[in-house]
This record gives sequence, C-alpha cells and structure tokens, in this order.
Amino acid sequence: MEDYVRETNQRLALLPTATRVVDWFHSTGNFVVQTPKTNRSEIADELSLALGVPCTVLTRDEVKLCIAAADKASTPPPEAGVRWTKGIAFRVRGRSGTLDLKPTHNAVFFPVNSYAVGVTKKDRLTDSGVVDKDDRGGGWGAVSEDVSKVAGGIWTARSLSRIESLVKLASKHIT
Repeated sequence: MEDYVRETNQRLALLPTATRVVDWFHSTGNFVVQTPKTNRSEIADELSLALGVPCTVLTRDEVKLCIAAADKASTPPPEAGVRWTKGIAFRVRGRSGTLDLKPTHNAVFFPVNSYAVGVTKKDRLTDSGVVDKDDRGGGWGAVSEDVSKVAGGIWTARSLSRIESLVKLASKHIT
C-alpha cells in the first residue's frame, strides 16, 4: 500500500494541486487526504485522475455525522444464521441518497443525508456462529452495487467499524 500511495502522490504532484494522500486504512482504498482546497468535487476529480478510478471526498466532520446517524439506526429483526452489520454507502457520482431504498438480498437501507445511505448488511453465519467467509454474498461491493442500481450513479459502501477507524486515523493528522 505504501508504494500505491507514493505513486498516487507522484501523480498528484504532476497536477497543479497541493492535495496529498497522508494516510490510509489497510488496503481498502480509503485514504486520508490533506489539501488547502475546500471544493470536494474538485478534490475528488484530482484524486480520480491520480488513481484512475472514481472517488468521493468527505470531511472528517461529515463522516462523523454519518456515523452518528448509523449508530442511531435500528437493526432489522434477528434472522437465523444471520448477523447484521452496520455500514454506510457514500455517493461517488449520481443522485441524492435520500431516496426510498428497498431492502435487497444483501442489506437493508436507511436515509442518512444527500451523500450517504445507511446500510445494515446481512452477513451469513456458519453453523458455529461466526461470519461465513465463503458465503459473503459479494460483501460490501455487492451492497455498493445494490445502492447504485436503485439510486443510480456510483456508490461505495464500507462497514461502520472501518469508517470509524478511518476517522480516528484522520484525527491524527488534524493540527
């Protein structure tokens, strides 16, 4: 991941920008970025150009508001062989996330704000009661696809625990 971030920063250095990746969360594609810019769309476009994939950019405070909304959301009723895992889908490109999203085979959704949708993902359990690594149902990528199909555009979803870890990481870089 260090090589990937170094290469990304080298590509960013070729652009007329001071935007830089300063940290990352494992190999998830979730980065902490520092920039003097305030226009999120402009920053996302720079990162998309440097990374070669569509990106979204949120401030730490925006993500914290999403976390608070997800924390308050109720969990669906228990199901045999299922553990419900909270998360958030973020809009990369497309329409507002305040749409009425119907549950899918992979997850149940709830409104958060115009750029995020709360997710309660259905994780299948083994007979011994642990998450079945062989039956992930497409994981968070499948959840992202579900939101993209219903809302249109491009969305990316992550578990709440990953998002909370990224916020902690970002907080280390705030002076």
